[in-house]
Amino acid sequence: MSRGRKPLVALREAGQIARKRGEVRHFAHEPGMICNFVIYCMFLTAHVRIKRVSRLRCPLSVIEREAADALITLRAIASGPGISRELWVYLPRGSFRFFRVTETGLIELDRDGAVIPKQPEPAPARPATPASRPPAPAPPPGSPSERIS
Repeated sequence: MSRGRKPLVALREAGQIARKRGEVRHFAHEPGMICNFVIYCMFLTAHVRIKRVSRLRCPLSVIEREAADALITLRAIASGPGISRELWVYLPRGSFRFFRVTETGLIELDRDGAVIPKQPEPAPARPATPASRPPAPAPPPGSPSERIS
């Protein structure tokens, strides 16, 4: 269920992005709606729901948790080869991230709806090692440090 004001700016920006992919049909903003609009592409119909989140650059598990209600409703749409259920998450500052919703998770998309190849995990950071120092010069003969040894 939607809380708060209708996200007018986000809907307008999402509509501009969607029109680049195909013909767009918007739905009335009302409680219980499943998606905000549908994009009719050449071989695909994309049902899109936009959702405001607190962070975009975070693990998918965080986005799935924040958008759990939207994911449940999108998964109610029948899935098939010509149907894409998409979640577009955004920040109020205008940044978007796009996902295809599957039965088991999310697949990240680019603005054109193409799947973004999975990026390899970054290598774990290793602690910095100090540069090696040259060995200390031998003490001169007869110095106090030589007598202690």
